Amino acid sequence: MRTLSVVGLVCVLGLTACSRWAQESDPAASEPTAISPDALVTCEENGDCGEAGSVRWSLPLEGDYVMYTYGDDAAVLLDEEHAVAGAYPYSGAVAHDGVLYHFEHERVRAVDLDTLDLLWTEEVDPEQAKQVQILQPVGDRLLMLAQHNRGREDLVYILDPGADGLEWEALDFTADTGWNRELPANDTHLLVPEEGGAGLHHYVETVSGEVEWSAELPGRIDPTALVVDTAFTLERADEDDGEPDLIRRIDLTDGRVVDEIPVPGGLYPEGRPTLVASPDGDILMGTRGALDTATGELLWTHPQGRLGEEASLDGAGRFDEDDPALLHVQEGGDAWVLEARTGELVEEDAPDPRPEAFENQSLWNSDAFDLSGSDRYLAPIRVLGPGIEDALIIEFGAGARHLTNYRTEDGAYVGVYQACAPDGMRSTGWDRATVHRACVAPRLFAVDYGVRGSEPQ
Repeated sequence: MRTLSVVGLVCVLGLTACSRWAQESDPAASEPTAISPDALVTCEENGDCGEAGSVRWSLPLEGDYVMYTYGDDAAVLLDEEHAVAGAYPYSGAVAHDGVLYHFEHERVRAVDLDTLDLLWTEEVDPEQAKQVQILQPVGDRLLMLAQHNRGREDLVYILDPGADGLEWEALDFTADTGWNRELPANDTHLLVPEEGGAGLHHYVETVSGEVEWSAELPGRIDPTALVVDTAFTLERADEDDGEPDLIRRIDLTDGRVVDEIPVPGGLYPEGRPTLVASPDGDILMGTRGALDTATGELLWTHPQGRLGEEASLDGAGRFDEDDPALLHVQEGGDAWVLEARTGELVEEDAPDPRPEAFENQSLWNSDAFDLSGSDRYLAPIRVLGPGIEDALIIEFGAGARHLTNYRTEDGAYVGVYQACAPDGMRSTGWDRATVHRACVAPRLFAVDYGVRGSEPQ
């Protein structure tokens, strides 16, 4: 996640006044689109629910917003209060148990995805100087990871969302998430590698926030390598000593190392591997194959005819939630299903792909879109994924950013975005030097991908 360093602000500190001036003197930057109305709109009103590219719903965002241009990138919509404060990470969202949690820095909004009611808006530890990076579901809780403004260590918060609001608790130690930007977790616990702790990990119960045990564990652990009672760490070998990498099985009752597995060649390519454990811990999926954790045997590798000798799957895939004998894997917008123990192809085109199989690409480079003048604010987003015959183009707003995907109760796949309604985009004045443009019509909205799986049971 890129963090924006906001510099060179002249007009921004007085941007509210600039925005009022702009509304009086500056015409609309572009024609209205489906997200323009300043009240909740839904696809039912237009009769196009489920159609590829239709706006499923659009909600106004309360507050003052600006569009920031970073280097040669397209513009991105930011909350004004945080944009002028210094470094600012992009906003994000996660859909969990029928609720969309949209976060901008420490502010979190909850939207009921059935009724589309805005349930609440809360701030998490606003007195702590930090840059919020991600929300991560863990059971009925959420983890919030944030980077301390005075260092690179990660702050960890346990959030307890309800129908009427949000309670939060800060852990009293900082975390080292490395490249993952997530923490290893199952439905009830999380495993926190402490920053500067020489391998020290804390096993935390998420309801109480209590540390059940702490131990020094060898190697690193992927967020997806922890199941109900077991975790797997990976220690990379020195390239010059000829020894294999080592996987160690950790008993989560007390943090003991109970097994050591030399990694056979073919589980993952060179570089930074990713491991995904099956629900019972008997199979480990790598970015190129699968391992039997009881025998240490390499069960299978991806056929070269499909992926090519150097290919790896995006994120190594995930075990099916209803049938752990199956794997959902994806690569380059395609998705299919494999038999977990044999690697045999079960479904060429996965009938129920995971929502993250749909990939969004910003068309910000000069070869794809003209970013001269105000056009950089209107750069569209291209969607690729299973079941989308041609690339789907999202161009409903200015400063648009893709936040997340989710699947509706009737099986439709939907993307969530944040943007300024184009007729609400205003300049901040010809006599004011600024890297921002005001937005008087910020929107949180969702777009149908036109792909429908089977209805969840």
